[in-house]
Amino acid sequence: MFAALCLPFYVVAQPTLLSDYYLETWNSNDGLPHNSVNAITQTEDGYLWFATWEGVARYNGLDFKLFDRSPSTHMLDSGARALTTDSDNKLYVGGARGSFVLRQGALWHPQRAVQSLVNHIYLDDQQNLWLSIQGKGLAFRPYLGEGQYGEDQWVLQNLSAYRVAQDSAGGLFIATDNGLYRIRDGIASRVENSQFKQVMYVSASQSNGVLLGTNNGAWHWDGTSLQPLNEQLKNIAVTVIEEDKSGNIWLGTINDGIARISQVGLEFFDVSKGLPNNRVLSWFEDMEGGIWIGTNGGVALLREAPFVSITTRKGLAGNYVRTILEMEDEQLLVGTSNGLSVVSYHDGYEGTAVPKSQSVLSLAHAKAGGVWVGTSQHGLLKYQDGYLSNVLDATNGLPTNEVRAILEDSQGNLWLGGPAGLIRRPPTGEIRRFTQEHDGLIGNYVMAIAEDEWGKIWIGTGVGVSYLQDGQVISLDMKELEQAQYAFGFYVEKGYVWIATDRGIVRYRQDDGFMSLVGKPQGLPIDKFFQIVHDDKGYLWLSSNRGIWRIRYDQAHEVADGALDKIEFEHYDQDDGMASSQANGGSNPAAIKSNSGTIYFATAKGVATIDPERLSAISQYHFPVVLESVSFDSNIINQDLTYQVPATINRISLSYVGLGYVMPERLQYRTKLEGFDENWEYRANASTAEYTNLPPGEYTFLLSARYPYGEWQQTLPLYTFTVEPSFWQRMDVRVAAAAFMLLVMGSAIRFRIHKLELNERKLKELVSVQTQELRAQAEKFELLSNEDALTKLPNRRAFDLQLSEAFNQAHSQGSEFYIAIIDIDFFKKINDQYSHIVGDKAVVAIARILAEYAEDKSQVSRWGGEEFTMMYEGDDVYEYFDGLRDQIANSDFNHVAHGLAMTVSIGISSSEGTHSYEDAVKNADHALLKAKRNGRNRVEMHGSQNASLIG
Repeated sequence: MFAALCLPFYVVAQPTLLSDYYLETWNSNDGLPHNSVNAITQTEDGYLWFATWEGVARYNGLDFKLFDRSPSTHMLDSGARALTTDSDNKLYVGGARGSFVLRQGALWHPQRAVQSLVNHIYLDDQQNLWLSIQGKGLAFRPYLGEGQYGEDQWVLQNLSAYRVAQDSAGGLFIATDNGLYRIRDGIASRVENSQFKQVMYVSASQSNGVLLGTNNGAWHWDGTSLQPLNEQLKNIAVTVIEEDKSGNIWLGTINDGIARISQVGLEFFDVSKGLPNNRVLSWFEDMEGGIWIGTNGGVALLREAPFVSITTRKGLAGNYVRTILEMEDEQLLVGTSNGLSVVSYHDGYEGTAVPKSQSVLSLAHAKAGGVWVGTSQHGLLKYQDGYLSNVLDATNGLPTNEVRAILEDSQGNLWLGGPAGLIRRPPTGEIRRFTQEHDGLIGNYVMAIAEDEWGKIWIGTGVGVSYLQDGQVISLDMKELEQAQYAFGFYVEKGYVWIATDRGIVRYRQDDGFMSLVGKPQGLPIDKFFQIVHDDKGYLWLSSNRGIWRIRYDQAHEVADGALDKIEFEHYDQDDGMASSQANGGSNPAAIKSNSGTIYFATAKGVATIDPERLSAISQYHFPVVLESVSFDSNIINQDLTYQVPATINRISLSYVGLGYVMPERLQYRTKLEGFDENWEYRANASTAEYTNLPPGEYTFLLSARYPYGEWQQTLPLYTFTVEPSFWQRMDVRVAAAAFMLLVMGSAIRFRIHKLELNERKLKELVSVQTQELRAQAEKFELLSNEDALTKLPNRRAFDLQLSEAFNQAHSQGSEFYIAIIDIDFFKKINDQYSHIVGDKAVVAIARILAEYAEDKSQVSRWGGEEFTMMYEGDDVYEYFDGLRDQIANSDFNHVAHGLAMTVSIGISSSEGTHSYEDAVKNADHALLKAKRNGRNRVEMHGSQNASLIG
């Protein structure tokens, strides 16, 4: 696995120049415990390790973690000098005071210490240890098996051994302060030479023999002879010498920084180019091909970044680049604010300034040969055969000397754009100017010109877009597209024209003229884009003042068609190798794709170049992922030993990282907790996953990572754990609890039934009592509704009912009965003379006489006020009621009021001859009126002349 991961992720025939590497540096301000980095290595899990005088620092691409002298590390001193890795993720650390320890997994194990500073630890093919000791020599520690080692055997003594290397034939070589030694059959012999005295570094050569870093340059020993690697290195003290996977030789020096010997020759990289310090102490090539350089001032990483910048250091006339054009013979023409440059990219990027050139804004190929050059102050020039010549300016046809866009169309017309409109010069030579005022151009400030497959000429201005077709100017209305105005550039493809604007990119559909926006509302994070370039990998590249953006070409069309709501993007800036994140616009072309597929962008600090093929390879690199820590309720545990999660834990946090160092900040993650998650959860750049209140059970945490737009790496199970159940979640407790609950529920149900039955009996008794009370009350109400409250006689309502029944019965039987209405005479005088209370007593007294006289109380009723009614079914009706009248007239009412005398008037009618009892009552009432008219205290019979009068 380790060997596979060490394979370079891309192969280049031509090495990248040292000046083209992307440089990153770290020192004690960034987390290193000390600025002197004595050794660098990488363990199988992907971590990088740095040995310093203040401990060993582990790096994950984001931050450092320090391991120094402590009971857990078993180090005798924090000063670390030597690092060596082995299989099974082992790391040997040697340092001051003879400290020698082994780390495996998350645990440190002490090894038998030596007598002095450990400069180097070498593990040979038989697992034997060779320890290079400062001032003591070389100790051999034989491997006995099962992790055990024998006593040290001193192969060299009384010198300082610096390093051990083994050549392809198995020979061992030792770098010492007394020269080079070779070991044969366990015996060390000095390799005599007159070229150097000290060998400070030795390493294996990929061809044969060993490479030597000495006090007098760098040498190659092939087993029989010494050869200098480069004569320029003589008299230079070489502290480090290593060969990378591509066969390039790297050399660290004491005062001259890092050097490299490759196909392009000898190159130096020192503090003037960004190296932290010129004294190089260590060197290492990581799994991805990144070169790590340890110095006295910190550590540096030289890596192949996505972007390489071409600046004045490469020969550009100026860093402020406005326009770029590819020429033949692997050359670029670069227009800058300081003039024109020709850049060759055959052997790296080397620029040459064109003599007597001016500030350049635009470039375009001339069909007759050469290149049209638009300037800011000198009009249109032509570059051909290495020279510039004047073509057009304000003195011979141009409205202004500023030329921002150039196009020679398919018909041979030359189009020029600037702040004063659009200029056309046909092959015949006559010049025509198109403006807003005279020709309907949408704006006069022209920044971009393009031709589509129909021959239409597209014009981008500061206020919108127009196109020319058959001599007619047609303008586009982009107000509904977020009020887009500035049109900085065009990308024309069959059927579509893409426009880079100040509100995103606009797609114009040729067949129907429909325009769509891909901008902020559709997911892009900024508004303003200058150029659109379509690469060979299915992406669109967009330049801006805030870096370069890459979107999927198919997604851009889907968004424009309305089939997709949001577009994905990838952002590149100075962290990806750009010398400046500010790409330039307002002149054309400010970005191009070369025939080889490389894309070039004009920026405020040179030309930013990117090879999508290389970026694709970087994205596909398979890097390790590791679980950094596991926390139970914020308490970090040892994940190598702890797999049981107590039931009391509410939150489990898992911190992880992908150990990719090309773009560590851009790594993307997804996680899945088997036993809990059904699907993968996308985490973006987040490096922690948290789970709360997990139910009891077994879980496995899976992690996968990738570089942006790359494929997801192989899924790795990083941690398996079991959440223990709480007491109440245990199965036996649950069964017992269920049985207990059933018992309680059964008892509760029985008690409830008994309670309900008891309540039912009480309720029935209560209902019975209340029913009787209601019945009595109803009877009382019935009685009250039919009884006069004052006299206790039936009231008018009751009498009407009884009269109606009697009338119906008499009619049905053919019988006859009589109705009498009795009125107390002069009753008002009684009320007035005595009082209403006496009046009420008088009424009661009359009622009592009537009830007694009638014998059947039901035959008498109080009709209302001082009036009463009676029914009578016997003979001698007149005599009957006249007797009543007489009894009342002769009664003593002194008990009611002293001196009170009362009489009554009575009217009688028969039921015979009437159609209803109402008619009978009416007839009786008429008879009563007659009795009152005739003097009162009388009895009148309806339809009869008989009457009785007293008084």
